[in-house]
Amino acid sequence: MLTYVEQIEKLKVPFACLTDLHLIWNKLNIITTPAGNFVQGFDTLRLLNLEDNHIVSWDEMVKLSYLRSLEQLHLNKNKIKHVRYPSNLPSSGSLGDVAVPAFEKLQVLLLGSNEIEDFPSVDSLNLFPSLMDVRISDNPIADPAKGGAPRFVLVARLGNVKILNGSEVSARERREAEIRYIRLVMGKAESSDPELLKQLHPRFAELKAFHGIEDEKPTSRMSGPQKMASGLISITLKCVGPSMGEKQPLTKKLPPATTVGKLKSLCESFFKLKDIKLRLFLEEEGCPLPQLLEEETASLVELGIGTGATIIVDEES
Repeated sequence: MLTYVEQIEKLKVPFACLTDLHLIWNKLNIITTPAGNFVQGFDTLRLLNLEDNHIVSWDEMVKLSYLRSLEQLHLNKNKIKHVRYPSNLPSSGSLGDVAVPAFEKLQVLLLGSNEIEDFPSVDSLNLFPSLMDVRISDNPIADPAKGGAPRFVLVARLGNVKILNGSEVSARERREAEIRYIRLVMGKAESSDPELLKQLHPRFAELKAFHGIEDEKPTSRMSGPQKMASGLISITLKCVGPSMGEKQPLTKKLPPATTVGKLKSLCESFFKLKDIKLRLFLEEEGCPLPQLLEEETASLVELGIGTGATIIVDEES
């Protein structure tokens, strides 16, 4: 049972060509180094598995920043609360050679089942130069039931990630997630201050420009009905409840301000449902299960739901 990785320094000489190192279930919480602030040596180490330990502070992981060949860092089932890219470190990593960025070759970072609950931790993952595969499932920030973000928000905020929580992020999913995220921010933004928006949503301005989405502005030349029609969003509704009978999907155009509660009432009317308590779910690409739309007062635009979305109409068991 190891409590200090200092003892692992002894492995450097007898295992000079070590590529994979698994140190799970060792109650590790602190990394101490014999000299300097960073773990040195292990020049061939590609995978380091520290799952199921007692690591709390990300500062301990920063000490691994200059493992030259590290491509995978497994940290599932620890107690990490925050993640920050170590941008203020010496450019050479105190290794005395050419300047290299921290975690230069890290491609896979597994942080599932930790205690991460802040968006800056998510946003900081964009700064890792080679990171493509991230797991942050089973953290408060990734659990909508605990006030965390749904998958589409995470996809939009993580611009370089190609695999999220074990599922590939397709080009189509990324595009739809980013557009939906833009709508979500525009619908909920309490301030138009660009500096504040950048602080809260670092990729918002970039995504808005990339997808060519403009702020909604009223056009005086349009009449009332024309204005209303131009702002409607097209939603497909599918009934799946066992007592609802066989019903064909319906595509309806609705105002973006339609709330979940109002949509339930509309579904009762559209599908002629009586005495059935409804539950609505949003189908999302890349998610194995539809997302429950739980907040009755939340509007479609606040949830980032736009044209082309599919809503599953089910019943409470």
